[in-house]
Amino acid sequence: MENILIIGAHFDDAELGVGGTAAKLVSQGKKVYKYTLTDNETQFEQRKINICFSDSKKQSAAAAKNLGIVEIENINPVPCSTLMYSKQIMQNLERIIYDYNIDTVFIHFDADMNQDHVEANRICLTAARHCRNILEYQSNGYILDKEFHPTYFVNTSDFIEQKKKALACYGSQHDRMNRLFSSNIEKNHIWGYANEVEYAEGFRIIKMLE
Repeated sequence: MENILIIGAHFDDAELGVGGTAAKLVSQGKKVYKYTLTDNETQFEQRKINICFSDSKKQSAAAAKNLGIVEIENINPVPCSTLMYSKQIMQNLERIIYDYNIDTVFIHFDADMNQDHVEANRICLTAARHCRNILEYQSNGYILDKEFHPTYFVNTSDFIEQKKKALACYGSQHDRMNRLFSSNIEKNHIWGYANEVEYAEGFRIIKMLE
């Protein structure tokens, strides 16, 4: 892994799923990039969620800076909750992968309750088909009929505080039920316990070339 791209449907997905790993890779001198497919604009009156694009963009920039990663701007993001596979979106992402000489991509888990996450997975698998390494991450905690079972783990114990600070860059509207972020950190703690370290992030390998 030398040139890594983390692709998220929404601005905070990268930090939730890959935040500690990203910080660790940066510390090793790797080039780590982040790219977001939607504008993250969300109005969900029943759950009192009101997220605007401009605020999310600023928060994402602060989070990326905290992790030391480079955010690639999407000049034409699609509206949140409307992401669908299209040749144009796929080829735009494919062009980024070639322009930045990306060898490793982190993408959404393919089985998810969030439509944007599922479509992001479809788009990414095609766009990144020539990359050496493709790994799936999970950024939420939905109960699914196909569970997320990671088989590749990264010890992020030394970078967990950096991940927490990156997540803290986002407003409370992103922290669903005031516990999405803390639950995510606890999941890292559980995966760390299973691997006899303090904290770990877990991924599903689609392919990996050593």
